Amino acid sequence: MKKLLLAIDAEKPDLQSLEFGIYLTRLTGSSLTGVFLENLPDLQPGVKLAYGSAYVETIGVEAEPETTFKEKVTDENIRKFKAACETQDVSYQVHRDKGVPLEELIAESRYADLMISESRLFAASPLETPASTVKSLLVKSECPVIVAPYHTQPINKILFAFDGSPSALFAIKQFTYLFPELGGTDITVLQADKEAVFSEEGKEKLYGYLKHHYSHINFRDLRGNPKNELFDYCLRERNALLIMGAYGRSWLSSLLWTSTAELILKLNNLPVFITHW
Repeated sequence: MKKLLLAIDAEKPDLQSLEFGIYLTRLTGSSLTGVFLENLPDLQPGVKLAYGSAYVETIGVEAEPETTFKEKVTDENIRKFKAACETQDVSYQVHRDKGVPLEELIAESRYADLMISESRLFAASPLETPASTVKSLLVKSECPVIVAPYHTQPINKILFAFDGSPSALFAIKQFTYLFPELGGTDITVLQADKEAVFSEEGKEKLYGYLKHHYSHINFRDLRGNPKNELFDYCLRERNALLIMGAYGRSWLSSLLWTSTAELILKLNNLPVFITHW
């Protein structure tokens, strides 16, 4: 992996996601691009009448002093981002995007290997976790997304949520290609289909693939309700990273992954890697 994006609210950057972004950048030897999203209103000219004359007024433009203040805040946050990267000896770039944040992020994702976002990016309230912007990003992003945890910890374990579907295997492959540095990490494949048991043939084939990339591989059946069991399992984990596939794009996503992923993102104790095919 070479190009890693970090989605940043230009006015209210999340320091934990920055810390996590720097951690992954150092782990992979990548370059970190801070995408500063300013979320400015569209500038739309409109015609008004005053004292019998017509004049043009820009609709949606904020007062000049407030706009200037926001620009100064963004400038200061960019300076802090650069300082943090330089202190950690991390290669970095800065993109300053003015417009609708979700549209800007999707456009940026087209030319990136991976994107990192906080779970509450542009949330309407502190209780909105994950934020609607993040949920839409997980569905529409054109590269894999990792939602950063509240606290950055070294990754000592990888959790693959697997239901036997092509999309789940695709997520495993994408993660494996992007993070060859984690080949020596403990891997736990969490069976999460409705039958709650691995078939021997399926386990053998998956193990046959994983053994070429990882040294320590375990399989675990999630008995009972897979959705609840996956959440409970993640609730107890620390220093782990969870990989899930097909957020919002399939029958499985509608009935299992979407609701499960949202619960896990609301908990936000683990970084979560989500991609779709």
